[in-house]
Amino acid sequence: MRSGSYITLLLLAAVATAVVVGVTADILSRRPAPDRYLLERRLAAAVAQGHTVTLPGNINEWMLRWNTAELLTAAPDVAIVGSSHSLSVGAEDLGPLTAMNYSVSGSALPDHLVTTEILTTRGRLPKHWVIFVDPWFFDADTDYGAWRLRSADLVRIEERLGKSMSTPSHLFAQRAAAAASPSPTARYNLDPILLNVDAWFNEHLLSVHITDRTDLTAPVIRSDGARRAVPDPQMTDVDAVRELAVRQFLQKADRQRYGIYRRVDDTLWDLFAAWIRSLRAGGAQVWLVLPPYHPAIHARIVSAPNSQLGTIEARVRTLATELGSTVSGSYDPAVVGMPTGEFYDGDHLLEPGIQRLLAPIRQKLVTAPAL
Repeated sequence: MRSGSYITLLLLAAVATAVVVGVTADILSRRPAPDRYLLERRLAAAVAQGHTVTLPGNINEWMLRWNTAELLTAAPDVAIVGSSHSLSVGAEDLGPLTAMNYSVSGSALPDHLVTTEILTTRGRLPKHWVIFVDPWFFDADTDYGAWRLRSADLVRIEERLGKSMSTPSHLFAQRAAAAASPSPTARYNLDPILLNVDAWFNEHLLSVHITDRTDLTAPVIRSDGARRAVPDPQMTDVDAVRELAVRQFLQKADRQRYGIYRRVDDTLWDLFAAWIRSLRAGGAQVWLVLPPYHPAIHARIVSAPNSQLGTIEARVRTLATELGSTVSGSYDPAVVGMPTGEFYDGDHLLEPGIQRLLAPIRQKLVTAPAL
């Protein structure tokens, strides 16, 4: 074969491959998210039916929680929302009422709004909300993007909450619209193909394992949504944890994790406040939880340039007073009386610390009437 013909064939093959990839990626990107996360839906169904399941490593936590919210047949008395700070919170931490934990590692404000919208649509809104207020909620530059899997839900609740805001928010509606109108080159992105291949392997090669064991080192999701695992011995070594907390902070990664960013965004704050007002207007009791930082790093955090911890805590307490809600905890461990031995890193608590943090809520929920 002549070299010219060979080059022509290669070019034609490249063009054909690009067309196939582009068309395939475009079709798969339009596939509804629930159809791409069937294992998460099966896990959620087991949890919603009252089972404890072992948690595979390669799943989408957001879709697991959102599917659970959809599949519950009755509203729990208490909803727990937050990030990794609240993952392990279970019903026994809050008293005798039924509870469901919808927390997701690395989640942010829009993710919790999606959860709320799903529960609203399904008629499963609880009468008590325990909301862990992470400081990165209000950082305009922090958008982890998981909400795009359920963007219609987020846009719907943003529009509804906007009706009570002095300046309605269109932040996520605009971001959703931009994502729905990608550039011509975006269709050649392999992500939709890779995501669907990954989902296929998860669906067909991984199984739902129901267990009644509580001594597993691998994480489980219980029927109340709490994520539990036996702690690693290093997690209870006070000196090792102190060193870890300082090392994490000095590495200067994820500064928003410590509430260090340019400013508290007014739109995100107003959206948060409108969300809490909406829950209160619906008759729900709202408990706002401020998870503390390790004593070895708190002073470093608040003295850092652009630290927003003090501003956020003050605004949360003012909002809670205005709405008749209750604040539990503080970003400052001294205010909570949280000893170093109840942390397992710079900002996460062991079970005794969780119980100490939530004790004021539990005390009041013990006497609260069930639904």
